[in-house]
Amino acid sequence: MPPPVPRELTRMTSAEVEDYLAGSRGIVIPTGSVEQHGVAGLLGTDAICAAAVAGRAADLAGAILGPTVTIGMAQFNLGFAGTLSLRPTTMVALIVDYVASLARTGFTHVYVVNGHGGNVAPIRTAFQEIYAERSFGRSAGGPLYCRLVNWWDPPAVGALRRGLYAEGEGWHVTPSEIAITAALHPDRVVPSRFPAGVPAAIESAVMQHGGDPYFDAADHRARYPDGRVGSDPSLATAAEGVQLLDVASRAIAEDYAAFVAAR
Repeated sequence: MPPPVPRELTRMTSAEVEDYLAGSRGIVIPTGSVEQHGVAGLLGTDAICAAAVAGRAADLAGAILGPTVTIGMAQFNLGFAGTLSLRPTTMVALIVDYVASLARTGFTHVYVVNGHGGNVAPIRTAFQEIYAERSFGRSAGGPLYCRLVNWWDPPAVGALRRGLYAEGEGWHVTPSEIAITAALHPDRVVPSRFPAGVPAAIESAVMQHGGDPYFDAADHRARYPDGRVGSDPSLATAAEGVQLLDVASRAIAEDYAAFVAAR
């Protein structure tokens, strides 16, 4: 008996993708970031979390898993060593070209599992740019539907995060993402290496944390000198990371299945 066909796009042949498209037109794409995650968090935390959840969800749903967009829009964290960032316009162009390539091949349902708040606005803008090209008659093609879901968006995941960490979850270097990376990389991520308690910060009355619409890198470093934003990652455990991965991947798989079934 031949080995099963892998479902990661980069490990498939073109002929295998054509066979898949005969029965399904959906694909799952993880997006993340390379940016600081406090004194003990991995720079690739956001991409690691998104790829892990997306990979498990794709397996559960029988979907192809596309290559992870590892670098995201994280300009506000460039004051911390190791952070990499795309300009918002660069990320929009990257997503437009990624999706256009898939659509040209025959994919019609593109499902993005995101792990970084700074990516939300550029990805949604990219989707609208794609749709606008069609609406204005500058691009032809059949049906194309795109969906963006942060791995923490499903209600079951939100309830679990609140139940585990309450106000300690915060917005960046969250115990939930640290728990997931601790489960995946226990030799590298040790939550006890983080300071305990929610750090003091110089907040702004005009800041809206959802979607990471922060200011420039110098301002961000001054407000959040140890990298944490209202979070206590010392609360995390690897066992909780396993639980979060399971709940998130199952919820994402269900949402993906509903997405590809809809018209």
